[in-house]
Formats: sequence, C-alpha cells, structure tokens
Amino acid sequence: MMLEGREVLVTGGLGFIGSAIARKAVSLGAKVTIYDACLDPYGWNFANIKEIRHSVSVVKADVRDFRKIKKSVKGKDFVFDCAAQVSHTLSMSNPFLDLEINCQGALNLLEACRQSEGRHKLIYASTRGVVGVPEYSPVDELHPTNPLDIQGINKLAAEKYYMLYNQVYGLDACSIRIANAYGPRAQVKTGDYAIVNWFVKRAILGEPLVVFGDGLQTRDYIYVDDIADAMVMAAVSEGSRGQVFMLGSGVETRFIDVVKLIVKLVGKGDIVRKPWPPERKAIEVGKFLVSTSKIRKMIGWKPKTGLEEGLGKTVEFYRARLNEYL
Repeated sequence: MMLEGREVLVTGGLGFIGSAIARKAVSLGAKVTIYDACLDPYGWNFANIKEIRHSVSVVKADVRDFRKIKKSVKGKDFVFDCAAQVSHTLSMSNPFLDLEINCQGALNLLEACRQSEGRHKLIYASTRGVVGVPEYSPVDELHPTNPLDIQGINKLAAEKYYMLYNQVYGLDACSIRIANAYGPRAQVKTGDYAIVNWFVKRAILGEPLVVFGDGLQTRDYIYVDDIADAMVMAAVSEGSRGQVFMLGSGVETRFIDVVKLIVKLVGKGDIVRKPWPPERKAIEVGKFLVSTSKIRKMIGWKPKTGLEEGLGKTVEFYRARLNEYL
C-alpha cells in the first residue's frame, strides 16, 4: 500500500484505533512514530503495541503542546490524527477539556504541518457523532450535521479545520467519520465509550449487562481492523484529498441483539434492563446506519469482518489478555 520505508506519525497511537493503524503501518514496512499523551481514562495502553513495541518510536506528549507536536510532524509523510477526547458523556460534564483536546489539539497539528517543511498526507479520525439524529437512512456524507453533544460539535469543528487547511493552505487532508468501533484492544475500564468491549468484559467476568430502555436503538458496528484498513487506504489514495468519508459496516444492528450475541459467544451473562439515565437519554440518537457507497467508490475500501466473526475475535482476545486491560 505504498507505505514501505515511509515516515508515519500516529497521534493517539497507544489507543484503540491509533494502535491498530500503527500495527497495520508497521506490517506494511512503514517507519512509525506513536505520539500519545497517556491521559486517563482514554484507553492508552502499552499492551496495544506489545507485538510492535521494538518496531516503533514512542513520544509521550500532548497534542495541546504545540512545540512538541511541531517537532514530531517534521519529516513525516503520513499523519494519522487519532488523538481525542472520545467520551460523549464526559464531553458534557467537562466541556472545556473536550474543547482543548478535540479543537485546539487538531488545530495545533494542522498548524504544525503548515509551518513544517515537506508534504504531509493527513488523515483525521472523525466520528459519526458529528451527524446527530439521522434525518434519513443510511447516513451519507451529504447528511446535515447537528451533533447532540459537545464532543460531536468539537469533532465537527476539527473536521472543518482540516477541510479549511486543505483548501486554503494546500495541505493534503481527509476526514473519516467512524461509526461504532469495536474489537480487540479497546479500553474496558469504563462504559462511557467502546460499549461493546465493555459488555464483553462484563460477560467474561460474570457481571450483569445493563441495557437501558428496550435496547432497540440501532448502530452500525465496525471492526477495528476494517477501520485501520480504511484509514491506510485513504492515506495512499490520491482521490481522498479534501474528502469527507462516512465509515461503517453498512449493516444496522439493534443493541439488544449485540448484547445477546455477546452472551452467546461468551457462554454466560445476565441481561438487566434499567431506565435510561437522563444525561444519556438526552444525547441518544436512536437509530444509525452508515452508507459506505462513497468510500467504496473513491478508495476501493469495503468491510471484511461481519459482526459475529468480529465479536468472536474480540471475546477470544479478552479471554486471553483481559488482565492487561483491567
């Protein structure tokens, strides 16, 4: 995929999606630098790069530190921006932290690339949360953006920074709006995000699986390796420049069905229903399905991993390595 011998920077590279990109890039022969602030509770974990630890460089630094990020982007061919505050609920309780990380951090990276010598290809890890409640389904790139929480607003602002720097300064950049990610190596310490992995952990440990309401809300669940493939393919594709892509599996699944599948695959688990907490109900979008038409046509990506297969791999991973993630 044209990464052999190329210099790659992954911000948030010790996290769930960032580490998947790092592992993919290493497998393709890239020279990878991981940049991570190691902030709790955002899922950073050196266990995520256990297999590639001696093949990558790690910089412990924050994207809010302009001097350090400017130093780290120098000489990089590809920059994958996965550094983020990723919890929807935490963004509502601590909005200024979300603003600093998701807006200032993104702007720091863009400005650092603008000021540095050389040509960078930048790939921004955006989120389906920029859309809000769908007005039609499946959701495509032309859908209106009306986020329901601070995190979605700030991620949308960062995405617009990316498009502005592409248009005005000629930075080669694209944004990928990721649907609900799951798979090995996501954090399982909190249920604020990566909810599928959180439920896998609870099932393995014999803890109750709490479903709010009727569980009939739907999501488009996408396996982490498929996300890494899409991000790398966007990086090496000339057609991705200045583009925004929706990224999902293209399959709509009810949350309660995911929970039942987890119980089936783990072999145990008690499902407990509780009323929606007001703070969660207020930011719940109801139903969500992604159109993958544009990304399929423009960069040739398509999902490879079905939900049951992906969940099976996830359960297998945490059975073997759960102690590294608790």
